[in-house]
Amino acid sequence: MNDWERLNKTRKQLVTLGIVGLILLVAGLILPIVIMAKHPLFFNPFFILFGMIPGVVCWLIAGKGNAAYRKEYKALVVNRAATGMFDEYNYYPGMGFDYKEIQATGIMYMGNRYKSEDLVEGRYRGVPFRRADMYIAQHTSTGKSSHTTVYLRGTWMVFSYNKSFVSDVQVASKAFGFSNKKTSRLFNRSGERRHKLETEDLEFNRMFDVTCQNDAEAFYLLTPRVMQMLKLLQADFMHPFMVGFVNNSLHIAVSSGKDTMEPTIYKALKPELEIEKTRRELRAICNVIDSLAIDRDIFKE
Repeated sequence: MNDWERLNKTRKQLVTLGIVGLILLVAGLILPIVIMAKHPLFFNPFFILFGMIPGVVCWLIAGKGNAAYRKEYKALVVNRAATGMFDEYNYYPGMGFDYKEIQATGIMYMGNRYKSEDLVEGRYRGVPFRRADMYIAQHTSTGKSSHTTVYLRGTWMVFSYNKSFVSDVQVASKAFGFSNKKTSRLFNRSGERRHKLETEDLEFNRMFDVTCQNDAEAFYLLTPRVMQMLKLLQADFMHPFMVGFVNNSLHIAVSSGKDTMEPTIYKALKPELEIEKTRRELRAICNVIDSLAIDRDIFKE
């Protein structure tokens, strides 16, 4: 039995255990009610709790098994997909970007709900990179009702360069919401405030919003070739994205609306399809670095 067959067997067992647990939960709730209706004198409220305990136990076991299944699945798929793609890489399914690191960039509204996992880090063509799935949201509750506004669900990538950018420059697709543009005079100090910038590329201006602190720095970074690269990446990502030049790093957030590496136990595993899907996600790292290689002098001292 190979790894995929063993993993698929585990998946089927978890589905079966979940179904059994659901049946026991429903039976544990309904049967005591039926007994009470026929024999009210013999009914004890603890019958309901006692009847539901086996179902709860099944669900707890299934939940623990599902966590182990997800970890094994992702390690197997990512390692197969990444083979031969990078100079070097490591995958940490339970790790992601620290909240404070992303907050410190000042390019994204952070909300009060945050989760990041499935960290892949390594080097490609000599450029260090990190990428992870990310969820950022703002949750509010009045006691009677609650509401969650999702700021970002997708992927965050960081590319480190030797070049130290003088001031931060942000480029965001028109449809990318909740990026922190820092253009307000009311909420931002003058030293941190950005302003909107129009380039000479009209098509680029229709696709993206650019904010910066220093026009000369922005135009130095946004050469015609880099702007063309960003337009091509928009077609490649197929989702709104945001780019931030901060200190010596290039940050890219892609708002795909999904967790890219999450398996579901309710569908049969298709190894080649699963690997190719993950390979496309990881290839985005290579595409960014390959595209920027044409202006590599910009990103080096």
